[in-house]
Amino acid sequence: MMTTLQPLKKNAAKVIFAPMLKAIECTCELIIPFLVRSIIDDGLTTGGSHEGDGGYVLGLCGIVFGLSVLGFLCTMITQYMASKVATEFSFDLKRNLYSHIGKLSPSQLDRYGKSKALNLVNTASFSLQTGVQMFMRLLIRAPFLVIGSIIAAFVVNVYAGLVILGALALCAGVIGTIVRFTPREYTALMNELDAISVLGDDLIVGSRVVRAFNKQEESRKEFREESERYRKQALRLSRINAFINPLTFGFVNLAIVLVLYLGSFQYQSTGISVGSIVALISFLTQSLNALIQFTRLITSFSKAFADRKRCDAFFAIEPDIVDGPLAEEPVIQDGETLYELKNVSVSFGGESTALDKVNVRIPKGSSIGVIGGTGSGKSTLVSLFSRFMDPVEGEVRFRGHNIKDSKVGAVRKEIALVSQKPQLFKGTIRENLTLGEAYSEQEIEKALKDALAYDFVYAKEAGLESKVEEGGSNFSGGQKQRLLIARALLSNREVLILDDATSALDYKSDLLVRQQIKKRTGMTTILVSQRATSIKDCDYIYVLDAGKIVGEGKHEQLLENCLIYREIFQAQVKQQ
Repeated sequence: MMTTLQPLKKNAAKVIFAPMLKAIECTCELIIPFLVRSIIDDGLTTGGSHEGDGGYVLGLCGIVFGLSVLGFLCTMITQYMASKVATEFSFDLKRNLYSHIGKLSPSQLDRYGKSKALNLVNTASFSLQTGVQMFMRLLIRAPFLVIGSIIAAFVVNVYAGLVILGALALCAGVIGTIVRFTPREYTALMNELDAISVLGDDLIVGSRVVRAFNKQEESRKEFREESERYRKQALRLSRINAFINPLTFGFVNLAIVLVLYLGSFQYQSTGISVGSIVALISFLTQSLNALIQFTRLITSFSKAFADRKRCDAFFAIEPDIVDGPLAEEPVIQDGETLYELKNVSVSFGGESTALDKVNVRIPKGSSIGVIGGTGSGKSTLVSLFSRFMDPVEGEVRFRGHNIKDSKVGAVRKEIALVSQKPQLFKGTIRENLTLGEAYSEQEIEKALKDALAYDFVYAKEAGLESKVEEGGSNFSGGQKQRLLIARALLSNREVLILDDATSALDYKSDLLVRQQIKKRTGMTTILVSQRATSIKDCDYIYVLDAGKIVGEGKHEQLLENCLIYREIFQAQVKQQ
Protein backbone atom coordinates (compact mmCIF):
# COMPACT_ATOMS: atom_id res chain seq x y z
CA MET A 1 0.00 0.00 0.00
CA MET A 2 1.26 3.45 -0.88
CA THR A 3 1.96 5.80 2.03
CA THR A 4 2.27 9.54 2.35
CA LEU A 5 5.99 9.60 3.17
CA GLN A 6 6.97 6.98 0.60
CA PRO A 7 8.27 9.63 -1.88
CA LEU A 8 10.83 10.73 0.75
CA LYS A 9 12.72 7.44 0.57
CA LYS A 10 14.72 8.43 -2.51
CA ASN A 11 16.00 11.52 -0.63
CA ALA A 12 16.52 9.79 2.73
CA ALA A 13 20.26 10.60 2.75
CA LYS A 14 19.59 14.32 2.23
CA VAL A 15 16.90 14.32 4.91
CA ILE A 16 19.45 12.94 7.38
CA PHE A 17 22.43 14.99 6.16
CA ALA A 18 20.66 18.37 6.36
CA PRO A 19 20.08 18.26 10.15
CA MET A 20 23.74 17.27 10.59
CA LEU A 21 24.77 20.46 8.81
CA LYS A 22 22.40 22.35 11.09
CA ALA A 23 24.17 20.81 14.10
CA ILE A 24 27.47 22.23 12.82
CA GLU A 25 25.86 25.65 12.38
CA CYS A 26 24.43 25.55 15.93
CA THR A 27 27.82 24.54 17.36
CA CYS A 28 29.36 27.59 15.71
CA GLU A 29 26.66 29.82 17.20
CA LEU A 30 27.24 28.41 20.70
CA ILE A 31 31.02 28.86 20.51
CA ILE A 32 30.89 32.50 19.38
CA PRO A 33 29.54 33.93 22.73
CA PHE A 34 32.47 32.30 24.59
CA LEU A 35 34.90 33.97 22.18
CA VAL A 36 33.14 37.31 22.62
CA ARG A 37 33.41 36.91 26.40
CA SER A 38 37.17 36.33 26.08
CA ILE A 39 37.53 39.38 23.83
CA ILE A 40 35.71 41.60 26.37
CA ASP A 41 37.07 40.17 29.63
CA ASP A 42 40.63 39.35 28.58
CA GLY A 43 41.41 41.76 25.76
CA LEU A 44 39.30 44.88 26.35
CA THR A 45 38.74 45.02 30.13
CA THR A 46 41.27 46.76 32.42
CA GLY A 47 43.29 44.13 34.21
CA GLY A 48 42.50 41.46 31.64
CA SER A 49 45.08 38.76 30.91
CA HIS A 50 45.62 40.16 27.37
CA GLU A 51 44.92 43.82 28.01
CA GLY A 52 46.21 45.93 25.11
CA ASP A 53 47.13 42.86 23.05
CA GLY A 54 45.71 43.80 19.65
CA GLY A 55 46.86 40.57 18.05
CA TYR A 56 44.92 38.50 20.57
CA VAL A 57 41.70 40.50 20.03
CA LEU A 58 42.04 40.48 16.23
CA GLY A 59 42.83 36.78 16.27
CA LEU A 60 39.67 35.99 18.23
CA CYS A 61 37.68 38.32 15.95
CA GLY A 62 39.03 36.37 12.98
CA ILE A 63 37.90 33.10 14.54
CA VAL A 64 34.44 34.60 15.18
CA PHE A 65 34.26 35.68 11.55
CA GLY A 66 35.39 32.24 10.35
CA LEU A 67 32.77 30.49 12.48
CA SER A 68 30.14 32.90 11.19
CA VAL A 69 31.07 32.11 7.57
CA LEU A 70 31.05 28.38 8.29
CA GLY A 71 27.63 28.63 9.93
CA PHE A 72 26.34 30.72 7.01
CA LEU A 73 27.54 28.12 4.47
CA CYS A 74 25.93 25.30 6.45
CA THR A 75 22.68 27.31 6.56
CA MET A 76 22.67 28.02 2.83
CA ILE A 77 23.39 24.40 1.90
CA THR A 78 20.70 23.16 4.28
CA GLN A 79 18.16 25.69 3.00
CA TYR A 80 18.83 24.66 -0.59
CA MET A 81 18.61 20.95 0.18
CA ALA A 82 15.44 21.39 2.25
CA SER A 83 13.71 23.44 -0.43
CA LYS A 84 14.68 21.00 -3.20
CA VAL A 85 13.73 17.87 -1.27
CA ALA A 86 10.45 19.35 -0.01
CA THR A 87 9.46 20.50 -3.50
CA GLU A 88 10.26 17.11 -5.04
CA PHE A 89 8.36 15.39 -2.24
CA SER A 90 5.31 17.59 -2.79
CA PHE A 91 5.43 16.93 -6.54
CA ASP A 92 5.66 13.15 -6.05
CA LEU A 93 2.94 13.19 -3.39
CA LYS A 94 0.56 15.11 -5.64
CA ARG A 95 1.30 12.69 -8.46
CA ASN A 96 0.63 9.71 -6.17
CA LEU A 97 -2.60 11.24 -4.88
CA TYR A 98 -3.74 12.04 -8.40
CA SER A 99 -2.81 8.52 -9.53
CA HIS A 100 -4.77 6.99 -6.64
CA ILE A 101 -7.78 9.13 -7.53
CA GLY A 102 -7.60 7.66 -11.03
CA LYS A 103 -7.53 4.12 -9.63
CA LEU A 104 -10.68 4.50 -7.58
CA SER A 105 -14.02 3.69 -9.13
CA PRO A 106 -16.52 6.55 -9.59
CA SER A 107 -18.66 5.21 -6.74
CA GLN A 108 -15.67 5.09 -4.37
CA LEU A 109 -14.70 8.65 -5.27
CA ASP A 110 -18.27 9.83 -4.76
CA ARG A 111 -18.39 8.20 -1.33
CA TYR A 112 -15.10 9.77 -0.27
CA GLY A 113 -15.91 13.16 -1.78
CA LYS A 114 -14.26 14.66 -4.84
CA SER A 115 -13.72 18.01 -3.11
CA LYS A 116 -12.03 16.28 -0.17
CA ALA A 117 -9.73 14.47 -2.58
CA LEU A 118 -8.85 17.76 -4.29
CA ASN A 119 -8.11 19.31 -0.89
CA LEU A 120 -5.56 16.55 -0.35
CA VAL A 121 -3.89 17.30 -3.69
CA ASN A 122 -3.80 21.05 -3.02
CA THR A 123 -3.90 21.96 0.68
CA ALA A 124 -2.60 18.79 2.34
CA SER A 125 0.34 18.33 -0.04
CA PHE A 126 1.45 21.93 0.56
CA SER A 127 1.16 21.47 4.33
CA LEU A 128 3.28 18.32 4.14
CA GLN A 129 5.80 20.10 1.90
CA THR A 130 6.18 22.80 4.56
CA GLY A 131 6.48 20.12 7.25
CA VAL A 132 9.31 18.35 5.43
CA GLN A 133 11.12 21.64 4.84
CA MET A 134 10.79 22.65 8.49
CA PHE A 135 11.90 19.18 9.59
CA MET A 136 15.15 19.44 7.67
CA ARG A 137 15.82 23.04 8.69
CA LEU A 138 14.69 23.26 12.31
CA LEU A 139 14.32 19.79 13.82
CA ILE A 140 17.92 19.78 15.10
CA ARG A 141 18.47 23.53 15.32
CA ALA A 142 15.74 24.39 17.83
CA PRO A 143 16.41 21.75 20.53
CA PHE A 144 20.18 21.86 19.92
CA LEU A 145 20.34 25.60 20.60
CA VAL A 146 18.01 25.43 23.59
CA ILE A 147 19.84 22.56 25.29
CA GLY A 148 23.24 23.90 24.24
CA SER A 149 22.46 27.36 25.61
CA ILE A 150 21.41 25.90 28.97
CA ILE A 151 24.63 23.87 29.24
CA ALA A 152 26.72 26.86 28.14
CA ALA A 153 24.98 29.09 30.70
CA PHE A 154 25.87 26.64 33.50
CA VAL A 155 29.47 26.66 32.28
CA VAL A 156 29.54 30.46 32.55
CA ASN A 157 27.74 30.69 35.90
CA VAL A 158 25.65 28.20 37.87
CA TYR A 159 23.15 30.79 39.17
CA ALA A 160 22.64 32.28 35.71
CA GLY A 161 22.28 28.75 34.33
CA LEU A 162 19.49 28.04 36.82
CA VAL A 163 17.74 31.27 35.78
CA ILE A 164 17.95 30.37 32.09
CA LEU A 165 16.91 26.77 32.77
CA GLY A 166 13.84 27.96 34.71
CA ALA A 167 12.81 30.42 32.00
CA LEU A 168 13.18 27.90 29.21
CA ALA A 169 11.38 25.21 31.25
CA LEU A 170 8.41 27.58 31.65
CA CYS A 171 8.49 28.26 27.89
CA ALA A 172 8.62 24.54 27.16
CA GLY A 173 5.65 23.98 29.46
CA VAL A 174 3.60 26.57 27.59
CA ILE A 175 4.54 25.12 24.20
CA GLY A 176 3.89 21.53 25.35
CA THR A 177 0.45 22.42 26.70
CA ILE A 178 -0.53 24.16 23.49
CA VAL A 179 0.92 21.43 21.27
CA ARG A 180 -1.22 18.89 23.10
CA PHE A 181 -4.40 20.45 21.70
CA THR A 182 -3.23 21.80 18.33
CA PRO A 183 -3.28 18.60 16.18
CA ARG A 184 -6.83 17.75 17.23
CA GLU A 185 -8.01 21.29 16.58
CA TYR A 186 -6.30 21.41 13.20
CA THR A 187 -7.88 18.09 12.16
CA ALA A 188 -11.30 19.49 13.07
CA LEU A 189 -10.49 22.66 11.10
CA MET A 190 -9.59 20.68 7.98
CA ASN A 191 -12.79 18.66 8.29
CA GLU A 192 -14.73 21.93 8.28
CA LEU A 193 -12.75 23.05 5.21
CA ASP A 194 -13.67 19.79 3.47
CA ALA A 195 -17.34 20.40 4.26
CA ILE A 196 -17.16 23.93 2.84
CA SER A 197 -15.42 22.65 -0.30
CA VAL A 198 -18.06 19.99 -0.87
CA LEU A 199 -20.89 22.44 -0.24
CA GLY A 200 -19.32 25.12 -2.42
CA ASP A 201 -18.80 22.67 -5.27
CA ASP A 202 -22.41 21.50 -5.01
CA LEU A 203 -23.68 25.06 -5.14
CA ILE A 204 -21.53 26.01 -8.13
CA VAL A 205 -22.30 22.89 -10.15
CA GLY A 206 -25.98 23.08 -9.28
CA SER A 207 -26.35 26.85 -9.65
CA ARG A 208 -28.93 26.57 -12.42
CA VAL A 209 -31.03 24.16 -10.39
CA VAL A 210 -30.76 26.40 -7.32
CA ARG A 211 -32.00 29.40 -9.30
CA ALA A 212 -34.68 27.41 -11.11
CA PHE A 213 -36.24 26.29 -7.83
CA ASN A 214 -35.69 29.68 -6.17
CA LYS A 215 -33.50 28.19 -3.43
CA GLN A 216 -30.89 30.96 -3.38
CA GLU A 217 -31.64 32.06 0.16
CA GLU A 218 -31.57 28.50 1.54
CA SER A 219 -28.27 27.88 -0.22
CA ARG A 220 -26.78 31.10 1.13
CA LYS A 221 -27.97 30.24 4.64
CA GLU A 222 -26.44 26.76 4.46
CA PHE A 223 -23.13 28.14 3.19
CA ARG A 224 -23.10 30.90 5.85
CA GLU A 225 -23.69 28.37 8.62
CA GLU A 226 -20.89 26.10 7.41
CA SER A 227 -18.55 29.09 6.94
CA GLU A 228 -19.38 30.30 10.45
CA ARG A 229 -18.46 26.91 11.91
CA TYR A 230 -15.16 27.06 10.04
CA ARG A 231 -14.54 30.63 11.25
CA LYS A 232 -15.16 29.68 14.88
CA GLN A 233 -12.87 26.67 14.60
CA ALA A 234 -10.12 28.76 12.96
CA LEU A 235 -10.43 31.46 15.65
CA ARG A 236 -10.24 28.84 18.39
CA LEU A 237 -7.04 27.44 16.89
CA SER A 238 -5.60 30.95 16.44
CA ARG A 239 -6.36 31.87 20.06
CA ILE A 240 -4.57 28.76 21.28
CA ASN A 241 -1.46 29.51 19.19
CA ALA A 242 -1.62 33.20 20.13
CA PHE A 243 -0.54 32.38 23.69
CA ILE A 244 2.85 31.05 22.60
CA ASN A 245 4.75 34.21 21.60
CA PRO A 246 3.74 36.56 24.45
CA LEU A 247 4.37 34.00 27.17
CA THR A 248 7.70 32.78 25.80
CA PHE A 249 8.89 36.37 25.20
CA GLY A 250 7.83 37.29 28.73
CA PHE A 251 9.66 34.41 30.40
CA VAL A 252 12.87 34.94 28.42
CA ASN A 253 12.92 38.70 29.02
CA LEU A 254 12.32 38.05 32.71
CA ALA A 255 15.37 35.79 32.66
CA ILE A 256 17.43 38.57 31.02
CA VAL A 257 16.37 40.97 33.79
CA LEU A 258 17.42 38.44 36.45
CA VAL A 259 20.81 37.89 34.76
CA LEU A 260 21.43 41.64 34.70
CA TYR A 261 20.33 41.79 38.34
CA LEU A 262 22.83 39.13 39.27
CA GLY A 263 25.51 41.01 37.34
CA SER A 264 24.78 44.18 39.30
CA PHE A 265 26.35 42.63 42.41
CA GLN A 266 30.05 42.62 43.06
CA TYR A 267 32.02 40.37 40.70
CA GLN A 268 33.40 38.39 43.62
CA SER A 269 29.97 37.49 45.01
CA THR A 270 28.33 36.44 41.72
CA GLY A 271 31.19 35.47 39.48
CA ILE A 272 29.54 37.20 36.52
CA SER A 273 31.77 39.52 34.54
CA VAL A 274 30.75 41.99 31.83
CA GLY A 275 31.77 39.54 29.12
CA SER A 276 29.85 36.76 30.84
CA ILE A 277 26.71 38.89 30.99
CA VAL A 278 27.03 39.57 27.24
CA ALA A 279 27.51 35.86 26.61
CA LEU A 280 24.52 34.91 28.80
CA ILE A 281 22.27 37.42 27.03
CA SER A 282 23.45 35.95 23.70
CA PHE A 283 22.54 32.47 24.91
CA LEU A 284 19.13 33.70 26.03
CA THR A 285 18.53 35.46 22.73
CA GLN A 286 19.57 32.35 20.81
CA SER A 287 17.29 30.24 22.98
CA LEU A 288 14.38 32.63 22.47
CA ASN A 289 14.82 32.59 18.70
CA ALA A 290 15.13 28.82 18.78
CA LEU A 291 11.92 28.54 20.82
CA ILE A 292 10.08 30.83 18.41
CA GLN A 293 11.29 28.66 15.56
CA PHE A 294 10.29 25.62 17.56
CA THR A 295 6.72 26.93 17.91
CA ARG A 296 6.57 27.40 14.14
CA LEU A 297 8.00 23.92 13.75
CA ILE A 298 5.37 22.47 16.06
CA THR A 299 2.58 24.33 14.25
CA SER A 300 3.80 23.05 10.90
CA PHE A 301 4.26 19.55 12.28
CA SER A 302 0.74 19.60 13.75
CA LYS A 303 -0.73 20.50 10.37
CA ALA A 304 1.52 18.05 8.53
CA PHE A 305 0.75 15.25 10.99
CA ALA A 306 -3.01 15.78 10.63
CA ASP A 307 -2.73 15.94 6.84
CA ARG A 308 -0.51 12.88 6.77
CA LYS A 309 -3.21 10.91 8.58
CA ARG A 310 -5.78 12.12 6.07
CA CYS A 311 -3.56 11.20 3.10
CA ASP A 312 -2.74 7.79 4.60
CA ALA A 313 -6.44 7.14 5.13
CA PHE A 314 -7.05 8.03 1.48
CA PHE A 315 -4.23 5.79 0.26
CA ALA A 316 -5.66 3.00 2.44
CA ILE A 317 -8.81 2.89 0.28
CA GLU A 318 -8.41 -0.25 -1.79
CA PRO A 319 -9.60 0.27 -5.39
CA ASP A 320 -12.63 -1.77 -6.37
CA ILE A 321 -11.24 -2.16 -9.88
CA VAL A 322 -7.88 -3.98 -9.93
CA ASP A 323 -5.69 -5.53 -12.60
CA GLY A 324 -6.17 -9.17 -13.49
CA PRO A 325 -3.39 -11.74 -14.09
CA LEU A 326 -3.69 -11.84 -17.89
CA ALA A 327 -0.45 -10.58 -19.42
CA GLU A 328 -1.69 -10.14 -23.00
CA GLU A 329 -5.12 -9.88 -24.61
CA PRO A 330 -5.98 -12.65 -27.11
CA VAL A 331 -6.48 -11.62 -30.73
CA ILE A 332 -9.97 -12.14 -32.17
CA GLN A 333 -11.35 -11.73 -35.66
CA ASP A 334 -14.28 -9.66 -36.89
CA GLY A 335 -17.57 -11.33 -36.02
CA GLU A 336 -16.17 -13.09 -32.95
CA THR A 337 -17.49 -12.05 -29.55
CA LEU A 338 -15.76 -8.96 -28.16
CA TYR A 339 -18.07 -8.32 -25.18
CA GLU A 340 -20.50 -10.69 -23.55
CA LEU A 341 -22.61 -10.03 -20.46
CA LYS A 342 -24.00 -13.15 -18.76
CA ASN A 343 -26.79 -12.66 -16.21
CA VAL A 344 -25.23 -9.40 -15.06
CA SER A 345 -26.78 -7.50 -12.15
CA VAL A 346 -25.61 -4.19 -10.72
CA SER A 347 -26.81 -2.52 -7.53
CA PHE A 348 -25.73 0.74 -5.90
CA GLY A 349 -26.61 -0.37 -2.40
CA GLY A 350 -30.37 0.11 -2.48
CA GLU A 351 -33.12 -2.45 -2.72
CA SER A 352 -33.57 -1.96 -6.47
CA THR A 353 -30.97 -2.93 -9.06
CA ALA A 354 -29.62 -0.70 -11.82
CA LEU A 355 -29.25 -3.77 -14.05
CA ASP A 356 -31.07 -7.05 -13.46
CA LYS A 357 -30.01 -10.33 -15.11
CA VAL A 358 -28.81 -8.62 -18.30
CA ASN A 359 -27.43 -10.69 -21.20
CA VAL A 360 -25.67 -8.87 -24.04
CA ARG A 361 -23.40 -10.02 -26.86
CA ILE A 362 -21.30 -7.61 -28.96
CA PRO A 363 -19.36 -9.05 -31.93
CA LYS A 364 -16.15 -7.37 -32.99
CA GLY A 365 -16.61 -4.90 -35.85
CA SER A 366 -20.36 -4.56 -35.31
CA SER A 367 -22.48 -1.53 -34.47
CA ILE A 368 -24.68 -1.99 -31.40
CA GLY A 369 -27.45 0.32 -30.28
CA VAL A 370 -28.68 0.67 -26.70
CA ILE A 371 -31.85 2.63 -26.03
CA GLY A 372 -34.00 3.33 -23.01
CA GLY A 373 -35.49 6.07 -20.93
CA THR A 374 -33.81 8.03 -18.14
CA GLY A 375 -32.74 5.68 -15.35
CA SER A 376 -33.08 2.55 -17.44
CA GLY A 377 -29.43 1.52 -16.90
CA LYS A 378 -27.77 2.65 -20.13
CA SER A 379 -24.85 4.49 -18.50
CA THR A 380 -24.38 1.62 -16.03
CA LEU A 381 -23.98 -0.71 -18.98
CA VAL A 382 -21.35 1.63 -20.46
CA SER A 383 -19.49 1.63 -17.13
CA LEU A 384 -19.32 -2.17 -17.29
CA PHE A 385 -17.87 -2.09 -20.82
CA SER A 386 -15.23 0.46 -19.72
CA ARG A 387 -14.72 -1.36 -16.42
CA PHE A 388 -15.46 1.64 -14.29
CA MET A 389 -17.41 -0.82 -12.17
CA ASP A 390 -17.83 -4.57 -11.78
CA PRO A 391 -21.15 -6.41 -11.58
CA VAL A 392 -22.60 -7.59 -8.29
CA GLU A 393 -23.75 -10.79 -9.96
CA GLY A 394 -22.99 -12.41 -13.28
CA GLU A 395 -19.96 -12.06 -15.51
CA VAL A 396 -18.66 -9.56 -18.05
CA ARG A 397 -16.55 -11.34 -20.66
CA PHE A 398 -14.03 -9.53 -22.87
CA ARG A 399 -12.30 -11.23 -25.80
CA GLY A 400 -13.47 -14.63 -24.55
CA HIS A 401 -12.45 -14.35 -20.87
CA ASN A 402 -13.67 -12.68 -17.70
CA ILE A 403 -12.89 -8.97 -17.93
CA LYS A 404 -11.56 -9.11 -14.36
CA ASP A 405 -8.64 -11.20 -15.66
CA SER A 406 -7.50 -8.33 -17.90
CA LYS A 407 -5.29 -5.40 -17.02
CA VAL A 408 -7.53 -2.37 -16.50
CA GLY A 409 -5.28 -0.24 -18.71
CA ALA A 410 -5.33 -2.87 -21.46
CA VAL A 411 -9.14 -2.79 -21.63
CA ARG A 412 -9.45 0.99 -21.55
CA LYS A 413 -6.65 1.39 -24.09
CA GLU A 414 -8.96 -0.15 -26.67
CA ILE A 415 -11.91 2.10 -25.87
CA ALA A 416 -12.70 5.63 -27.00
CA LEU A 417 -15.54 6.84 -24.79
CA VAL A 418 -17.63 9.97 -25.29
CA SER A 419 -19.80 10.37 -22.20
CA GLN A 420 -23.08 12.23 -21.91
CA LYS A 421 -21.31 14.91 -19.83
CA PRO A 422 -18.84 16.77 -22.11
CA GLN A 423 -15.38 17.01 -20.54
CA LEU A 424 -13.19 19.74 -21.99
CA PHE A 425 -10.12 21.13 -20.26
CA LYS A 426 -8.70 24.63 -20.05
CA GLY A 427 -6.15 25.01 -22.84
CA THR A 428 -6.38 24.98 -26.62
CA ILE A 429 -8.54 23.00 -29.02
CA ARG A 430 -5.45 21.08 -30.17
CA GLU A 431 -4.54 20.12 -26.59
CA ASN A 432 -8.10 18.94 -25.94
CA LEU A 433 -8.08 16.81 -29.08
CA THR A 434 -4.63 15.22 -28.78
CA LEU A 435 -4.39 14.94 -24.95
CA GLY A 436 -0.61 14.98 -25.27
CA GLU A 437 -0.36 12.38 -28.05
CA ALA A 438 1.33 13.12 -31.39
CA TYR A 439 -0.97 13.31 -34.43
CA SER A 440 -0.44 14.74 -37.89
CA GLU A 441 -2.43 17.73 -39.12
CA GLN A 442 -4.16 15.48 -41.66
CA GLU A 443 -5.34 13.08 -38.94
CA ILE A 444 -6.69 15.95 -36.84
CA GLU A 445 -8.47 17.55 -39.79
CA LYS A 446 -10.06 14.23 -40.81
CA ALA A 447 -11.34 13.62 -37.27
CA LEU A 448 -12.78 17.16 -37.14
CA LYS A 449 -14.49 16.71 -40.51
CA ASP A 450 -15.99 13.34 -39.53
CA ALA A 451 -17.34 14.93 -36.32
CA LEU A 452 -18.67 17.99 -38.23
CA ALA A 453 -16.39 20.20 -36.12
CA TYR A 454 -14.01 21.34 -38.89
CA ASP A 455 -16.01 24.40 -39.97
CA PHE A 456 -16.51 26.06 -36.59
CA VAL A 457 -12.94 25.27 -35.44
CA TYR A 458 -11.25 26.80 -38.48
CA ALA A 459 -13.75 29.68 -38.55
CA LYS A 460 -11.86 30.92 -35.49
CA GLU A 461 -8.86 33.09 -36.19
CA ALA A 462 -6.47 30.89 -34.20
CA GLY A 463 -7.94 27.61 -35.48
CA LEU A 464 -6.62 24.66 -33.47
CA GLU A 465 -4.78 27.06 -31.14
CA SER A 466 -8.03 28.75 -30.10
CA LYS A 467 -8.52 28.91 -26.35
CA VAL A 468 -10.84 26.54 -24.50
CA GLU A 469 -12.12 27.79 -21.16
CA GLU A 470 -12.51 25.44 -18.21
CA GLY A 471 -15.26 22.94 -18.95
CA GLY A 472 -15.54 24.32 -22.49
CA SER A 473 -17.76 27.15 -21.27
CA ASN A 474 -16.99 29.22 -24.42
CA PHE A 475 -18.54 26.56 -26.67
CA SER A 476 -22.15 25.52 -27.17
CA GLY A 477 -23.39 22.09 -26.13
CA GLY A 478 -23.37 20.82 -29.72
CA GLN A 479 -19.87 22.15 -30.37
CA LYS A 480 -18.54 20.48 -27.22
CA GLN A 481 -20.06 17.15 -28.22
CA ARG A 482 -18.59 17.35 -31.72
CA LEU A 483 -15.12 18.17 -30.33
CA LEU A 484 -15.33 15.16 -28.03
CA ILE A 485 -16.41 12.90 -30.87
CA ALA A 486 -13.46 14.24 -32.90
CA ARG A 487 -11.15 13.46 -29.96
CA ALA A 488 -12.49 9.88 -29.82
CA LEU A 489 -12.14 9.37 -33.57
CA LEU A 490 -8.63 10.82 -33.55
CA SER A 491 -7.49 8.23 -30.99
CA ASN A 492 -8.43 5.50 -33.52
CA ARG A 493 -9.33 2.96 -30.84
CA GLU A 494 -10.91 -0.38 -31.68
CA VAL A 495 -14.06 0.32 -29.67
CA LEU A 496 -16.05 3.56 -29.89
CA ILE A 497 -18.69 4.14 -27.21
CA LEU A 498 -21.02 7.12 -27.64
CA ASP A 499 -23.06 7.51 -24.47
CA ASP A 500 -25.84 9.89 -25.51
CA ALA A 501 -23.01 11.86 -27.15
CA THR A 502 -25.18 13.44 -29.88
CA SER A 503 -28.07 14.59 -27.72
CA ALA A 504 -27.24 18.28 -28.30
CA LEU A 505 -27.07 17.86 -32.10
CA ASP A 506 -30.01 18.32 -34.42
CA TYR A 507 -31.29 15.23 -36.22
CA LYS A 508 -29.51 16.07 -39.49
CA SER A 509 -26.14 16.64 -37.82
CA ASP A 510 -26.66 13.47 -35.78
CA LEU A 511 -27.28 11.51 -38.99
CA LEU A 512 -24.23 12.96 -40.77
CA VAL A 513 -21.93 12.19 -37.85
CA ARG A 514 -23.17 8.59 -37.69
CA GLN A 515 -22.68 8.19 -41.42
CA GLN A 516 -19.07 9.36 -41.15
CA ILE A 517 -18.42 7.01 -38.24
CA LYS A 518 -19.90 4.08 -40.18
CA LYS A 519 -17.36 4.63 -42.97
CA ARG A 520 -14.54 3.75 -40.57
CA THR A 521 -13.82 0.04 -40.95
CA GLY A 522 -12.67 -2.36 -38.23
CA MET A 523 -14.27 -0.35 -35.41
CA THR A 524 -16.78 -1.75 -32.93
CA THR A 525 -19.34 0.97 -32.25
CA ILE A 526 -21.70 1.08 -29.28
CA LEU A 527 -24.31 3.84 -29.60
CA VAL A 528 -26.22 4.64 -26.41
CA SER A 529 -29.09 7.04 -26.93
CA GLN A 530 -32.62 8.03 -26.04
CA ARG A 531 -33.26 8.67 -29.76
CA ALA A 532 -34.53 5.71 -31.73
CA THR A 533 -33.54 7.49 -34.94
CA SER A 534 -29.91 7.58 -33.79
CA ILE A 535 -29.60 3.80 -33.44
CA LYS A 536 -32.09 2.42 -36.00
CA ASP A 537 -29.32 1.63 -38.51
CA CYS A 538 -27.24 -0.39 -36.01
CA ASP A 539 -26.59 -4.09 -36.63
CA TYR A 540 -28.32 -4.99 -33.38
CA ILE A 541 -30.29 -3.04 -30.78
CA TYR A 542 -30.95 -3.63 -27.08
CA VAL A 543 -33.91 -1.93 -25.38
CA LEU A 544 -33.56 -1.27 -21.65
CA ASP A 545 -36.31 -0.47 -19.18
CA ALA A 546 -35.91 -0.35 -15.39
CA GLY A 547 -32.60 -2.21 -15.61
CA LYS A 548 -33.91 -5.07 -17.73
CA ILE A 549 -33.65 -5.86 -21.42
CA VAL A 550 -37.21 -5.76 -22.70
CA GLY A 551 -36.37 -6.09 -26.37
CA GLU A 552 -33.51 -6.92 -28.70
CA GLY A 553 -33.01 -7.30 -32.43
CA LYS A 554 -32.87 -5.16 -35.54
CA HIS A 555 -34.90 -1.99 -36.00
CA GLU A 556 -37.67 -3.63 -38.01
CA GLN A 557 -37.99 -6.54 -35.58
CA LEU A 558 -38.28 -4.22 -32.60
CA LEU A 559 -40.99 -2.16 -34.29
CA GLU A 560 -43.03 -5.35 -34.51
CA ASN A 561 -42.15 -7.08 -31.24
CA CYS A 562 -41.22 -4.37 -28.69
CA LEU A 563 -43.95 -1.99 -27.55
CA ILE A 564 -41.59 0.38 -25.72
CA TYR A 565 -39.28 0.74 -28.72
CA ARG A 566 -42.22 1.28 -31.07
CA GLU A 567 -43.69 3.98 -28.82
CA ILE A 568 -40.32 5.78 -28.56
CA PHE A 569 -39.73 5.65 -32.30
CA GLN A 570 -43.23 6.79 -33.27
CA ALA A 571 -43.20 9.64 -30.75
CA GLN A 572 -39.84 10.90 -31.99
CA VAL A 573 -40.73 10.58 -35.68
CA LYS A 574 -43.81 12.73 -35.11
CA GLN A 575 -41.63 15.43 -33.48
CA GLN A 576 -39.32 15.71 -36.49
